[in-house]
Amino acid sequence: MSTNAPPSWKDDAADALKFTQGLREYHHKALWEEEKHFTWLHSIILAAQAAILIKQPDELASRNILLIVLAVVGLSFAVVALRVVRREGEFFVYAHNLFVDRFNVLFPENNLLKSKSDQDESLLMLPFRVLRGKASIRTNFQFVFFVFGAIDASLIAAVAMCAV
Repeated sequence: MSTNAPPSWKDDAADALKFTQGLREYHHKALWEEEKHFTWLHSIILAAQAAILIKQPDELASRNILLIVLAVVGLSFAVVALRVVRREGEFFVYAHNLFVDRFNVLFPENNLLKSKSDQDESLLMLPFRVLRGKASIRTNFQFVFFVFGAIDASLIAAVAMCAV
């Protein structure tokens, strides 16, 4: 085991900048992959629901259970997607702010601004932020998952009311 202490990040800002850039890229790629795959998965579920709904009305009663199962699975995925994207977004913001700190140490004449977290913002405010055009890409994806969940919840309610 080495007896040499690792250099302080203040002493070697260039290495710290490379490390934090890698950390930031990792979380950015992870966030994109999660957004992409959850969107694809839910699109497949919605397509299956639409295929069932375009059947003849007399055939729909026999497919109610399948519709409910797909809607429950879709709603579950929407909730998980919202939680995962919000959490990974927080990791990305943290990694980005670490990068900004190290960048500003290395290049004080070109200071970058830190990102703010949107974790404290309510999910119910998502539609308003999106419609005003004040939403980030991450917030827009969260809105898409929110809409997917609303569609699934509505479908569950509609099938349950028709069954009664």
